[in-house]
Amino acid sequence: MKMKKAGLATRYKFNIKQTVGIAVTMQFSLGVTKKSVGKAFKNAGLDPDTVAQNKINELNKRLIESENSRAESEKKRVQAEAKNVALQNQIDVLLIENEEYKKLAIEDREKLAQDIIKYWRADIAKEKEKNKKKDKPIVYLASDGFIYREPKEKYFHRVDVNSRRGKFLLAIMGNKDYTPTRTLIDITGFGSRKSVESAVYEMKNDIKEKLKIENFIDGYQDYGYRINPAVIFKKA
Repeated sequence: MKMKKAGLATRYKFNIKQTVGIAVTMQFSLGVTKKSVGKAFKNAGLDPDTVAQNKINELNKRLIESENSRAESEKKRVQAEAKNVALQNQIDVLLIENEEYKKLAIEDREKLAQDIIKYWRADIAKEKEKNKKKDKPIVYLASDGFIYREPKEKYFHRVDVNSRRGKFLLAIMGNKDYTPTRTLIDITGFGSRKSVESAVYEMKNDIKEKLKIENFIDGYQDYGYRINPAVIFKKA
């Protein structure tokens, strides 16, 4: 990478919630940035404590700004790579006055910048995944057919696990993909696609009424069924 001076007067706009998910705060992002810089500096044999907080703040802004742009152009690989190089250049400009950073050769500076970006994006991705799970209701199925979500004294329903409906729920539990209707008929003993569709309709209504969850089951008779991806369904 050829290090170039980057314009620091670039106008800066970002939406932290859009970038890293609901409930992720600016404070979290700053912490990730500081940790990423620390890892990268240690990898290069440098002292991360020499990086001033204002440089961490500025790096954080650049990383978030780049993440927004990268998400918008994920399918445009060449453009995304160009933005990555530009971000590395910006990191170089921000750190160039650091006495520890000055010890590195150009190629080592490039590696350090790449490490900062890599560590930051990895931690942000983990936080996004955590937030996705936090936002999803969790529904449990007990061995006795008790279906509930917390508080279970308020939100519960029962199904006979050995019945066709019970076998149906067990068959689609944990499957991200649709289970074909023909397969479900073979597993459950339902007589036809129409009978599967009718049972699904009634189960969805029961869950909506008792657990207050809309569209618990996703799919249709000509293709297959699965648990709605917006819900986590697992054994108690």
